[in-house]
Amino acid sequence: MTRKLSVAIIGAGPRGTSLLERLIANAAECAPDRMIAVHVIDPYPPGGGRVWRSQQSPLLWMNTTAGSCTMFTDETVACEGPVVPGPTLSEWARELAAGSLSSPSGFRHTPSVSAEASRMHDGWFTTRQTQSEYLSWVFWKLANSCGPQVQVHSHVGRAVDVHDLPLGRQRVVMADGLPPVDVDVVLFAQGNVDVELNAEEVRLTEYAAAHDLCYLPSGPTADHSFDRIAAGEPVIVRGLGLCFIDTAVLLTSGRGGTFRRDESGELHYQPSGNEPVLFVGSRRGVPYWSKTHYKLAGPPPEPFGHLDPAAVDALGDRPLDFALDIWPLMAREVTHAGYRELAASHPELLDIDAREFLDRLDTLDWDGPELKELVERAVRFEGDRIDLEETAHPLAGHRFPDLDALQDWMADYIDTGVRRGRDPRYSAHLGMVHGLISAFSRLVELISEERISPDSWKRDLPEFLDLCRFLTSGPPGPRLEELLALTRAGVVRFLGSEMTVTTHEGLFHARSCNVDESVEARSLIEARLPERAVLRVNDPVLSELVQREEIREETRTTPEGGVRYPTGVIDSVGLVDTDSFNRLKRPDGAPHESRFGVGALFSGSVASGRFPSPRSNDEFFRQNDKIARAVLQELCRREGPA
Repeated sequence: MTRKLSVAIIGAGPRGTSLLERLIANAAECAPDRMIAVHVIDPYPPGGGRVWRSQQSPLLWMNTTAGSCTMFTDETVACEGPVVPGPTLSEWARELAAGSLSSPSGFRHTPSVSAEASRMHDGWFTTRQTQSEYLSWVFWKLANSCGPQVQVHSHVGRAVDVHDLPLGRQRVVMADGLPPVDVDVVLFAQGNVDVELNAEEVRLTEYAAAHDLCYLPSGPTADHSFDRIAAGEPVIVRGLGLCFIDTAVLLTSGRGGTFRRDESGELHYQPSGNEPVLFVGSRRGVPYWSKTHYKLAGPPPEPFGHLDPAAVDALGDRPLDFALDIWPLMAREVTHAGYRELAASHPELLDIDAREFLDRLDTLDWDGPELKELVERAVRFEGDRIDLEETAHPLAGHRFPDLDALQDWMADYIDTGVRRGRDPRYSAHLGMVHGLISAFSRLVELISEERISPDSWKRDLPEFLDLCRFLTSGPPGPRLEELLALTRAGVVRFLGSEMTVTTHEGLFHARSCNVDESVEARSLIEARLPERAVLRVNDPVLSELVQREEIREETRTTPEGGVRYPTGVIDSVGLVDTDSFNRLKRPDGAPHESRFGVGALFSGSVASGRFPSPRSNDEFFRQNDKIARAVLQELCRREGPA
């Protein structure tokens, strides 16, 4: 009699849940006539896992609209496995509100989620609590409807080690005296785990302890405790991304402050008196661009040929320099996408004929004086002119006499961002973002073709990816409008760009390159996620495997000391090294046939840190399907014919 085959998934968040779905979907084809047990292991409730757990503030939102989030494949997903459709987040909410949603065993609805579901629409930014419930429903639906071939076992506990057993089997060691889980294959899907403090964070932590200060190092905002931060006291905050937005929410609305609109529609903040004063800065000094509340009137702009194979081939058969060869082509593609949208949707904003403007655009260098002259003559308002350098570094070259003058500039800057995000009159900026996404897709192809010099990629990658995040990964529009109201109320004060933090006379001190004034405070918050590298993670399983030298870190150097070509678009330095099927590599480079890993900690992973979109052939599903099929085929190879 053929024994039951078994898989352990360590990590029950969105990635682990999707891998479970793909294992179930592919089981009949890839492992016919086999019985398979899937053990899902996580100390947090399955579906949401740690990051998307329900036990966090109801004031925190997800950063993806309800209509743009799904955990199910559809007919657009080009994968080998079968498509098994299911509801998007907004469709799930409509079924829940209508009372037509099935409730699988192990799942419970909460009244607050049901109330939000009744208000939800495709453009709604859902609370993380409601997203957690959607993910939990997905998990328990899978666990209860997978048929007799697959059995799902949820283990609420922490895996602390994995050992090799005879015949390639694996033993997952559990914390707190829980019995071990013995399986044939382990799938690591822990997501974002804690990491050890870096050298500066260690120094600041020790300084804070020695002087009775409050220092919160980098990490998820939901995990921070702000109890030591007193009302009215100045607090230095380093970082202006999504972690800062969450921090501002919890220290303002979370302390009883309220927002209201006046008769003109302007949003105002009414303090509760319990808020601190947040002095915030970062390297760039301004918040990310917000999500838009509208779509382009027509389809996204088609590629204009500036980055097509012919244009790249014209550069010669040599390793290309990203900054010198590729970025000018990308910049032209992005710039033209914005101006073409302006000409197509808002020709009244041009002072020359739209067709003439576009025709001349195609003949001029993207950063030459003739293009600048054309834009100044044709584009009536300065706010509609596209300058990528100014967009990327809006505070560069600005000096202010004092912090009050900087606040006035920041209020105008954020107000412009609010209007850009909600008024289709500014759709040229959305066209530019679409152009960047299109150019990025072409860049992925160039990476896979190994056309770009590894040295150039190493040098230029961080700044380019930072620009992409700045323009495409910002907060929901309403959050930026709230930030504007907090700024006008004096609860949030900006410090500027190239912010530095020093310690002196028992306090934290912060300043920027834009103003001579500095700020001192007894509290410092690192409003950012830490850089994750396998050698710094606090995850017990990976730490044990590192110490025993059973896995290796992905590096950029060859054995001869040269620079190796990157394995993925996202910089893979510091991640667990995996092969093309995401099997963990041993120190000698050979893959471990019983261990697979995918997500933020593993090289070669795609779409980590975001939710998959419906009807987009999302690479998240494609990769998970590929891994699930490889796992099932490995099980069958080891077991032999049924």
